[in-house]
Amino acid sequence: MKAVNEMVVEEIPEPEVEPGGILVEVKACAICGSDVRTLRHGSVHVTPPRVLGHEVAGIIKAVGPGTSGYSVGEAVTVAPAIGCGLCEYCRHGITNMCPNLETIGFEFDGGFAEVMAVPAKAVQQGHVNRIPQGLSFEEAALAEPLACCINGQSFLDIRLGQTVAVIGAGVIGLFHTELALLKGASRVFVIDIVPERLEHAATLGKNVVTINSNEADPVEEILSRTGGQGADVVIVACPVGEAQNQALQMVARRGRVSLFGGLPQGKSKGYLDSNLIHYKEVGVFGAHASTAAQNRLALKILAEGKIVARRYITHTYSLPQIMEGVRAVEKGEALKVIIKP
Repeated sequence: MKAVNEMVVEEIPEPEVEPGGILVEVKACAICGSDVRTLRHGSVHVTPPRVLGHEVAGIIKAVGPGTSGYSVGEAVTVAPAIGCGLCEYCRHGITNMCPNLETIGFEFDGGFAEVMAVPAKAVQQGHVNRIPQGLSFEEAALAEPLACCINGQSFLDIRLGQTVAVIGAGVIGLFHTELALLKGASRVFVIDIVPERLEHAATLGKNVVTINSNEADPVEEILSRTGGQGADVVIVACPVGEAQNQALQMVARRGRVSLFGGLPQGKSKGYLDSNLIHYKEVGVFGAHASTAAQNRLALKILAEGKIVARRYITHTYSLPQIMEGVRAVEKGEALKVIIKP
């Protein structure tokens, strides 16, 4: 990314491996919605020029002096959100809440390149995770977004037999759907306006109920299908403010709501009816990034086939074709786009 709204593919010097760090030869890097938003609108965490990309899998190409525990040739992913390692949050394992958080693809150059440097502090804090045998690089790259969903659901206490509503049927919403089913949700209502995405959601099992919110009021549908009670848990997996208020209307008393999808800068205020939170005693939770441990858990879930990553990979491009991948994301044509440098 040369500047806001300017992406170029060019030759740059190979990054140096710092003492304690490693170099990764990138084999797959998935495009995240945040990559597209950063390209189009900028980010307070990105100072161009910057190599974007944080959903990365590859092979260790070099290890720096003093690096221990890793060898050249190992297949790895990298959990991108790196804490300082010293603050109260980091000491308690909540590294994604570190006040000095730095992220690969934002403060550090990322994975839309042939080679990516991993800083020493990321290596030391366990952010480089080995890919389990049998999992492809393309599939392993999806561990990062899945880890973020695992983090988001850590607050929600989804229990056997409960009902869950997911607003948004992109790959994040579908990951949330699968995780809820793994936890024993009796029904998961998936809400979207794109028929193709709802068709994909419907393939996730008989306990998935799809709702096209262009054709029916989603709040009325959820209340009707739950005997007026509402869903025990609602996850907002889209960057739409009104969906947050709909979540409060459709959640049951003493239910939980996850505001998983962040809203664009300047458009994050004025949606929530706090009286709904107050009188229904609703728990409302945010979710940001994930930890290295959650990345390892995501890899395990994918390797065991509990969630089949390849069903979400709809487009693959070479690095020179990256803008084609960006446009596929913007048009809603893709679930997950993989760039293969």
